[in-house]
Amino acid sequence: PVLKLQLPERRYALPRTGDVVVAQRWGDGASTGAAQWDAGVAVARLVDAEGPERWRGRRVLELSAGGGGVVAVAALRAGAIYAATDADAAVLALLQENVARNAAAARFKGTFALRWGDDHAAALDALGGPLDVVVVADVAFPGTKSEWPTLARRLRDVGAGARILYGHTTRYVADDRRFFRLLREAGLAETRLEVADLPEKVSLYELSVARAEGA
Repeated sequence: PVLKLQLPERRYALPRTGDVVVAQRWGDGASTGAAQWDAGVAVARLVDAEGPERWRGRRVLELSAGGGGVVAVAALRAGAIYAATDADAAVLALLQENVARNAAAARFKGTFALRWGDDHAAALDALGGPLDVVVVADVAFPGTKSEWPTLARRLRDVGAGARILYGHTTRYVADDRRFFRLLREAGLAETRLEVADLPEKVSLYELSVARAEGA
């Protein structure tokens, strides 16, 4: 049977702005980022539910955005200024295609092929001012485990003073413990959000850069 992640096209309903239809290319030799994963959908639905009241004019950087683009579409529909990074340039091309299909692109400031350890100055500069929100979803899986400390440092460095919204999928409980421990060791604190009707094994968090003692 064909997995949902391998379907050429999927449709998602956002609570305020309606359907998003995205192309997928995983299963055709492309990376896993060429599919839309559930944690990203959960983040997108939260963004859409919060709407322009919280997102209009906000400068948003999504790390490891993948190609599905549902978060990008939700943010742009809510009035945010948005840019994305991912290590896979082909996946970013798919993201651009899916955004063009579903949202006005005037506030879409581009995509940047960057790994977590790369210099993110160009992506940040493209937003045209101080970063307000960092979004990241479904990045804690076994294939990225060796790079989790790098991600934690990246989130700390770009997220100081910003809201960090994180969509997490639990695959292995021991991996969860290690992932969140690494975030804390990097100086990040997590708050789990109480959100109804999340997909199975998906949870949403706000992360914050912990203040040093005496600051």
